[in-house]
Amino acid sequence: MKGPTSRIGRPHRATRALAALALGALLVPLAATSPSLAAAADAQVSTPRTHKVNPAPAVLPSLREWQGGRGDWRLTDGTRILVSRAEAGELKETARTFATDLSALSGRTIPVATGSARRGDVVLTARSNDRGLGTEGYRLTSSASLTIEAPTRTGVFYGTQTVQQILKTDPERTRIAKGTARDWPRMGQRAQMLDVGRKYYPMTYLKSQIRQMAWQKLNTFHLHLTDWRGFRIQTERFPGLAAKESYSAADLRELQDYARRYHVEIIPEVDLPGHATPITAYDPKLRFSCESMDKAQWPGGELGGWTLDITKEHTRRFVHDLLDEIIPMFDSRTFHVGGDEIGYDDAKNACPELVAYQKERDFAYAGDVFVDFLNTLNRQVRSHGKTTEAWEWWNVYGQKSSIAPDKNIVIDTWVSDDPSALAEQGYRVVATPEQRLYVSPGFGRKPGDYGYVDVQSLYEDYTFPMPDNVSGYKVARWSDKAEEQSPEWFDFFARRPLQVLAERSWGGPRSATVWEFFARADAIGGPSPHEPTALPKARMRVTSVDSEETSAESGAAANVLDDNPYTHWHTAYSPTPAEPPHEVTVDTGGRHPLAGFRYLPRQDGGANGRVRDYEFSVSDDGQTWRTVATGSFTDDQTEKEVTFKATTARHIRFRALSATNNGPFTSAAELTVLRAPAVPEGKRTP
Repeated sequence: MKGPTSRIGRPHRATRALAALALGALLVPLAATSPSLAAAADAQVSTPRTHKVNPAPAVLPSLREWQGGRGDWRLTDGTRILVSRAEAGELKETARTFATDLSALSGRTIPVATGSARRGDVVLTARSNDRGLGTEGYRLTSSASLTIEAPTRTGVFYGTQTVQQILKTDPERTRIAKGTARDWPRMGQRAQMLDVGRKYYPMTYLKSQIRQMAWQKLNTFHLHLTDWRGFRIQTERFPGLAAKESYSAADLRELQDYARRYHVEIIPEVDLPGHATPITAYDPKLRFSCESMDKAQWPGGELGGWTLDITKEHTRRFVHDLLDEIIPMFDSRTFHVGGDEIGYDDAKNACPELVAYQKERDFAYAGDVFVDFLNTLNRQVRSHGKTTEAWEWWNVYGQKSSIAPDKNIVIDTWVSDDPSALAEQGYRVVATPEQRLYVSPGFGRKPGDYGYVDVQSLYEDYTFPMPDNVSGYKVARWSDKAEEQSPEWFDFFARRPLQVLAERSWGGPRSATVWEFFARADAIGGPSPHEPTALPKARMRVTSVDSEETSAESGAAANVLDDNPYTHWHTAYSPTPAEPPHEVTVDTGGRHPLAGFRYLPRQDGGANGRVRDYEFSVSDDGQTWRTVATGSFTDDQTEKEVTFKATTARHIRFRALSATNNGPFTSAAELTVLRAPAVPEGKRTP
């Protein structure tokens, strides 16, 4: 008989130190906070398992429930993925995707088959009658064979992602602790929005985001496809409307097919009637004549043509014909029509043609014209069998209207931290709180600034309220004031907020601190089987530093190993600042296969001490060094990753040879050592 199933909850601080780290010193939901316990857990990598019940595997997001067994399931050269003949059609794509990804991860060829399970096999089934798992939950049973069962294909798919994460953290990529997980999300929608209207992102990047989202069990990708810098959808009826950098119908088909494979829904947004500069440039007759509505206070609004003149029948026909072509391009159940950042009431009331139209239609307020237009768009979207989504706007900052959007429109609420107000009015709501989940790196320079998410508060303090009618939460990634930056630059600011959203929206137990959570996330890494992953820092210590500031500020060298980007190492200010080079040496706690490192500059808004030229060396004994990487970093605050040919070592030395401002100081928020992938590229011979 099985023992009682434990629902994992966030542990009391006094009990956290009783939990062990599983699978390679990863900080799991019940992780130890004691360095000595962490070191003991890390030793499990190379020593046989004891007869104790297995702790919950470390995954992202963390498992909701876990009942530990004893011993391990092992992936072997004979492992197969099994699907019953009755489910072959339903699970064919999921099984093939899993087989492809698992083969790449393990270096073995994993076939999809039918038949009875043997030791080492993986069984997939979508015939679970456990309705408590909902539409995305699954049950994972690890014994002689591995079984993923769920009520739906999506649940089965998420179970495969959990299996891959667990295997990726095992040094041999073969073991999964025996036990049973029962896992399901707290929220229905777990989303990110990407502003491709202001900045074009290539298809390869969009696909990489979809794959990363699926890895973290995020399920909705909202594409803001139009804005003042570009209309990104190519149409047949309106040639010349799309920007040079835009997506063809074939691109969008390919992207949606890829997203379906990874159980991510793409929600397209054509932002109307504001943010419409490329549309009014295409047809100037769509513009307002009055300056108060033609221009706007938001970036790009000074150019004019910001808002479509919806008082004209010509404009309404144009929009109707445009959407009738675009809406069918997308498979999504939802179509987003924008609706925000239209001029405030003073701008509306200063526009003669708008006020005249208001009076002609017998509306109480000029704002009613835009609410009525939104409801018109809603009827058109619904005629295509889809649900309309729009940004909250008509009711914020004192704006007045006597009519309201239709209650069957999904509203993205963003002004308040609490989405309750609109939910209580009967709207289905997606919460995108501006001060919590807006990633707008063109504005903020340090955590807590506008657009630079305070991930510590988000993870440890924010409750993510879920009143009735709230579907979920969304990270909104805006490109304002940074349109020329690279996708990788934007990624730096979005990576941690998306990880936090994945963990908190799924609803499993949290790590004791956000920094422990990030250590877990970094040790797991992403879906690529060949990327190096972070070597956990629990057993690391700084063995020497030539200079550190511990009086004027907390600039101790130990800060580079705390997984906390809000702290940093800084060289001494006095009595006389020493010129570079400056160096930090670290004992990683054991011999490891190393393949790179990451350097995170200080994140407190200061650029002083930012490293330009560097040298990175490794050593077996801490005395004799061999240099494995040299180069120069770009002068910005994003994390820099450097990889080198895999080598085995225990000690590392980071030398800052110069600063970007040519000054005497150097600094670093974090130094992260990267472990070489466990399986080399290419297939292993069975």
